[in-house]
Amino acid sequence: MELVDTRDLKSLDRNIVPVQVRPRAPDSEVMKHWLVATYKKNEVKRLERNLSNQKLDYFLPKITKKKPNSDPKEELLFPGYIFVNTSFKNYSALKYTKGIKDILKFGDNISCISNEEITIMKMTEESSKIDPVILRPQLGQEAVIREGSLKGVLVEISSLPSKERVGVLLTFLGTSRRIEIPEKNLVF
Repeated sequence: MELVDTRDLKSLDRNIVPVQVRPRAPDSEVMKHWLVATYKKNEVKRLERNLSNQKLDYFLPKITKKKPNSDPKEELLFPGYIFVNTSFKNYSALKYTKGIKDILKFGDNISCISNEEITIMKMTEESSKIDPVILRPQLGQEAVIREGSLKGVLVEISSLPSKERVGVLLTFLGTSRRIEIPEKNLVF
């Protein structure tokens, strides 16, 4: 028996079985999504190499920050998380990629984010390279004293009297004291 496309038939023969051919609808398995995965923090380079070898598009968002009295520094925006653009069909291959800990799921639903959200993160990353995010202390924020006789003591920021000095609440021997120290001596 022979299968023939019915669009090409002019006359039917007894030995020919007509088959209708339809174009395939896009399958959700083939469509690409930005999946959210966790990775082993000490294996970032290995993970990037393995994803590149598999020809997978990925995004590891970084942001440029500037602390007072220091040079700008690039940091991961979401440490431990990476976004991989792939189809659900490649789920197993991605899950067992060396360097990937897990792919985020909520029940049976695989977590993914939209292309628009990735675009916004990429634009934010690029703008932070031009104009770094300046980290300033906030009232009520906790900090640790970096140096001096009170090194390692946890304090709470109570006032911001000037650019270079910060008022903090220090609990010492059961009493709270307000003191001012240079901002550069605090770790936020």
